[in-house]
Amino acid sequence: MQVQQRIEETGMQNIRSKIHGEMDHPYLSSIIEQPTPDKLQLTLSEAICTAAGLSKKETEVIVSTLLLIYHGLAVHEEIEWLARHADERHRQLGVLAGDYYSSKYYRLLAESGQIQLIGHFALAIQTINEVKAELVRAPVDFTLDVERYLQMQEKIHATLLHALRMALVPHQPQWEALVSHLVRAHVLKAELEKMSASTWTRHAANLSLWQQATNEEKKWLKAIKASDERDNRIMSLYVKYGTSTYLFSLLEAAAALAKPEMVVADGASEELRNLLEQLFAPDALPRRVCEEG
Repeated sequence: MQVQQRIEETGMQNIRSKIHGEMDHPYLSSIIEQPTPDKLQLTLSEAICTAAGLSKKETEVIVSTLLLIYHGLAVHEEIEWLARHADERHRQLGVLAGDYYSSKYYRLLAESGQIQLIGHFALAIQTINEVKAELVRAPVDFTLDVERYLQMQEKIHATLLHALRMALVPHQPQWEALVSHLVRAHVLKAELEKMSASTWTRHAANLSLWQQATNEEKKWLKAIKASDERDNRIMSLYVKYGTSTYLFSLLEAAAALAKPEMVVADGASEELRNLLEQLFAPDALPRRVCEEG
């Protein structure tokens, strides 16, 4: 078991090194901080490649490609934040960095002979951009249904993985379920973490809050939004309406559905199994504990 774990860790480290090497650009890296490869995307895509029986070299190329696309699309979401920097280059290079990361996938897949994946990933990128456009279209609309919002977030984070799954293991339904449930669980964990900001931006907790708040509460929530500042009164409403308990119950349900699929999924590594346990690490629970007293 320890030998297998060391082999898996070495393989992951090789993939991370390749990703960093592909992302590295002397000028871009001096202005824009290079993103850390997303652990969920990295671990799930590597496991899917293993289940498909690909070689280490093929796995390195494919996983690196998926991560480059994922982070290329993610950098574009940070443009508004980068635009606040006094140096205008941060916004301009944020756009270029995203394009630089994601555009490399053509070359990497073509060089490795994985031509079929170019089409799969191209369709995935289109889907992700369409969902993001829908979210951006009305950023101050808090009438959006919580479940619809979660489904959109899940599509953003799962579509590349599903594209990979359909290309490599199309006849292994356990991988479709495992990707869906694990991504949903991680989306919910991220939504729970957003609560600590105590700002009135659109995320799952605030959408849930808006649907339950009284007219008087909605008035001062709008005022908080207008001020664009942190306000701890939001936390009092989370407690009042049991917001994190609600979201945490959804997280638990998603994790429970992922567990049996993990057992039957060929290629599921120890690192992939650890992702489930990390969802319920002590630092993931304080907000729920706060509400339950």
